[in-house]
Amino acid sequence: MTALAGYAGLAGFAWLTLFQLMLAAGLPLGRLAWGGAHRVLPGGLRLASFGSAVVAALGAVAVSQAASLGPAILPATVLRPLLAALAVLFALSFVANLFGARGAERLHGVPVAALLAASAGLLAWSPATA
Repeated sequence: MTALAGYAGLAGFAWLTLFQLMLAAGLPLGRLAWGGAHRVLPGGLRLASFGSAVVAALGAVAVSQAASLGPAILPATVLRPLLAALAVLFALSFVANLFGARGAERLHGVPVAALLAASAGLLAWSPATA
């Protein structure tokens, strides 16, 4: 189960990193994020997308390390609390997307947030995680 959570989480966090970087770069994907009000995000939201990409990249490192899919980059003492924090963050994102988003943003945000919350949560509470 740990490997499956690791592979799924790594794929999800890699996608979210790429997606947020595309938004930050000004690609016309804004209808899928940040309320869906903009085709191309304005400057402030592009900066927020860059910050989100950093968080997602950290998530990719954490899930791959916890599932022994990559090198141990993060200190072992930080890994479990970081994964738990990511699980809570994306559980909240799931709820926000489920009840607050509309249309394409909901279709994209709900499954991505569910995948990331589940994978980070499983790995955070896995006995195999150091």
